[in-house]
Amino acid sequence: MTNVTQARAEDMVNALSDAVRALTAEFSLDRILKRLAEIAARLVGARYAALGVPGSEGMSHFFTYGVTEDEISRIEHYPHGLGLLGALLHGKEAIRLEDLHKDPRSVGFPEHHPEMTRFLGVPILAKGKNLGTLYLCDRLDGEPFTEEDEHMISLLAAHAAIAIENAKLSEQLRRLAVIEERDRISMELHDGVIQSIYAIGMKLEIARVNSTDDAVRDQIAHVNSDLNRVIEDLRNYIKNLRAGVEFSLTLREQIEEIAERFREVSSARLVIDVGRNLSQINEARLHALIQIIREALSNIVRHAHATEVYLDLQESPTHLTLVISDNGVGFNPKTVTPGIGLRNIRRRAEQIDGTVEMISQPGRGATITVALPIT
Repeated sequence: MTNVTQARAEDMVNALSDAVRALTAEFSLDRILKRLAEIAARLVGARYAALGVPGSEGMSHFFTYGVTEDEISRIEHYPHGLGLLGALLHGKEAIRLEDLHKDPRSVGFPEHHPEMTRFLGVPILAKGKNLGTLYLCDRLDGEPFTEEDEHMISLLAAHAAIAIENAKLSEQLRRLAVIEERDRISMELHDGVIQSIYAIGMKLEIARVNSTDDAVRDQIAHVNSDLNRVIEDLRNYIKNLRAGVEFSLTLREQIEEIAERFREVSSARLVIDVGRNLSQINEARLHALIQIIREALSNIVRHAHATEVYLDLQESPTHLTLVISDNGVGFNPKTVTPGIGLRNIRRRAEQIDGTVEMISQPGRGATITVALPIT
């Protein structure tokens, strides 16, 4: 082994040690996955890295390194887990190629995807189960990936599997605590509030039967009908409480992930305020809000030149309201044609029956307000 090779090997071992410490210090699954792609690329000097986690349909999580947000926005779609990625998802061996285009398993790239040639991919395995795929493309020095690179990335993937399992366990415990609290609230509503309302209804019914005044009897009957609707509403609330809690938790986690990415590419101070009681989150709203937030912050990075950014998400009795504002250069909405970003925000809000208001002035920043009615 030459001195140069030995020095590189020592650097890689030290880098791997630092990487393991970084991974074990994280408890958020999304943060671990994102850090893993970055660490892998730096470990072997790769230009690009990506990590995919399989879901029921394609990839449920996908994180990249070396591709800008602008480039990502132009790519037609994230990988579906086919071709070489599919081989990694369903196999247990690493794949190392000098030219991925010549491999018969390759299915090519979607439109506007950066050109990549050299390939190194490893499955992330735990107890024989595939937790995801970690792959890299094109070393910065232009050389093919080596057997040494493959060995180091395989070691990283083995440590990553442990970190991912720990993060999942931590997440399950946290969700269990929330679900137990939800169950306690549900039980108190069912066994306490609903039963009390039902008892009041019974007393009113007795009063109605014993009354000789037809007008009073009719009025009591209407009141009882109203009480029955309240009971039904409470039962529906109990039924939907768990789903609302789950979506609210997921929303908070994804906002934190977007904020972390924003802070990596912008020096602006980002302040986030998300209400504690978000009960009106469902799957469609979760997806739309995340895409709107991502689009708005991406626009701020590209165009606003802001130093302060504020994100506020609150729920009132009538609306779920998202406000994103910045102190950047601003623009005149009357003379500036809305770009793709703002059009996408309006379209996503309209898909869930929401409205979008844009307020901006040159030199005075911009504010986007998205209001979703609560039914």
